[in-house]
Amino acid sequence: MPDIFLSYNREDQAVARCYAEAFTAEGFEVWWDVTLRSGEAYDQVTEKALKTAKAVVVLWSPRSVESRWVRAEATLADRNKTLLPATIEPCERPIMFELTQTAELTHWRGEADDKTWLAFLADVKRFVANGRVGQGQASAPASKERPAAPADLSIAVLPFVNMSADAEQEYFSDGLTEELLNQLAQMKELRVIGRTSCFAFKGKNEDLRVIGQKLDVAHILEGSVRKAGNRLRITAQLVKCADHTHLWSQTYDRQLDDVFAIQDDVARAVADALKITLGVGAQTHAPGGTRNVEAYDLYLRGCAIMQDGSHATNLRAADMLRRAVTLDPQFANGWLRLAEALSISLNFGVVPAVREERNQALDRVVEIAPDLWAGHVARASKLVWEDDLLGADQAYDRAIELAPKPFPEVGTYTMFIGGLGRILESLPLFAAIRQADPLRPVPTFQMFLCIAGRYAEAEGEYARIKEMAVGPLQLGDWFDFAKTLATEERAAAKKRLAGFLANSPAPPVLNEELLAVFDDPDAALAWIRGKVDDPPPELQPLVILFAFLAAHFGDAEYALQLLRRVYIDMGRAAPIVNIWHPVFAEVRKLPAFKDFTRELGLYGFWRASGRWGDFARPVGDDDFEIIR
Repeated sequence: MPDIFLSYNREDQAVARCYAEAFTAEGFEVWWDVTLRSGEAYDQVTEKALKTAKAVVVLWSPRSVESRWVRAEATLADRNKTLLPATIEPCERPIMFELTQTAELTHWRGEADDKTWLAFLADVKRFVANGRVGQGQASAPASKERPAAPADLSIAVLPFVNMSADAEQEYFSDGLTEELLNQLAQMKELRVIGRTSCFAFKGKNEDLRVIGQKLDVAHILEGSVRKAGNRLRITAQLVKCADHTHLWSQTYDRQLDDVFAIQDDVARAVADALKITLGVGAQTHAPGGTRNVEAYDLYLRGCAIMQDGSHATNLRAADMLRRAVTLDPQFANGWLRLAEALSISLNFGVVPAVREERNQALDRVVEIAPDLWAGHVARASKLVWEDDLLGADQAYDRAIELAPKPFPEVGTYTMFIGGLGRILESLPLFAAIRQADPLRPVPTFQMFLCIAGRYAEAEGEYARIKEMAVGPLQLGDWFDFAKTLATEERAAAKKRLAGFLANSPAPPVLNEELLAVFDDPDAALAWIRGKVDDPPPELQPLVILFAFLAAHFGDAEYALQLLRRVYIDMGRAAPIVNIWHPVFAEVRKLPAFKDFTRELGLYGFWRASGRWGDFARPVGDDDFEIIR
């Protein structure tokens, strides 16, 4: 079973040798046809190596795209999910592989320190380490990856019921539930369902068998909390979903300052009941916490009131979190939530003192808990605001290395790398988080599927979100409308627009005026220009909508002007990933679009990192081209 199967055209053998030698120098076992021994049957040996290789590196060139052998090898590798293509000469790839993320290596001839090569090599290493092989075979996962848990080693933690006389103590029972979720997630053998799906059953008296089926888990941990003064009663029970068998239950009557010991006891009891081996001295508690009860209580209160989202309550939350980290300066999660609260405050107006305090809080997290993955995510967000895309990408890489699998912060991360044009890299992350947290709506998955040209799947994801009916559907409606602009006739787009505007915060008169001119592109463009020239405050958030419409109505240059208004003049007032939407395909063909990506800092990132994504590739040492 080779690590790498190298597919290329015979006329490209000199270049192929560079790849084979470079991979071999990295310790990989490489199969390419010069390794065939005399007397071996070419077809049989090649097919066996192709099917068993962990990664199939296809070298695209004008000659290989015409080769039926290379095309066949690429097709089989794609089917087995082992395909890792690279372009070694400018060419039009076979259309079925146009949406496959392809490394742009037309300039590379074996330089070990080339950034683009190193980025591609990192992808190959991940493929090989994950042991991706065809025909259902499996190999040992990478040491840092979480192995797939057996079906019976799966659990959901339902929100513990607040049994206290004071209903306001619910923040404590919810907080305890989240802490237990985080602790159980440290057990690599156990598949733990995410918070959103678990809390979807809060306050519902649904049969545990049904919950188990909906979440695809074998076990449920549930319980209650009664808090009175300094006294605490916590009950917990572990139930097998299939037959309601109680595998373990316990009631804890303790003092409040025993809450951390109770959490550890519950986590260890679950491990014992499920026969999970923790190892000598293994800890189940999540990193970044505290053992100071007062700091912990302030932290839970602050986190709870942050859910409100208003400026006033957020200020109260920040004050509570400041007091928490004053009581325990080593409380990394406290510093992290303080930074989050301060970041939210900055949305209501940039105050230099608040920004400085936020930055200091983040620095404190990384200083006292360098292995706390969430701290690196927060630091990445800060670096994005500071236009340090390369630093943010490196911070996210560190977070992914440290975080449980699948990566919990898939939303912020995919929006970041999506903006960099790495759409295909994002799709497996969405799919993984949906499996881990099945009732969590992730409407951005719908948008990314659309950008990748997988329109039927995007429709299916939209239908799934609507069926879940969790929270407002406005974002999903917007993505659905945007897809229609690029893929369907104007009548269908108008119908979707009416549905979106009906539930949007836009002034009703705007809805009526826009729909009235929608059937006439010239009139619609004139109407948009009239609104955009001097837009009132309530229309500022709609400039991105007007950019989509301008592209749909065929004025690519005006659409680009509006994109510059959104992302340059208005300070990136919408996610950058929008610029890769299919509706802007003609906009991306304009020479000025390249200048636009330079202004956004994208070209600087692509050149420095070698991660060119799906829409751009280098030309020489100081230029590039947009390829889709």
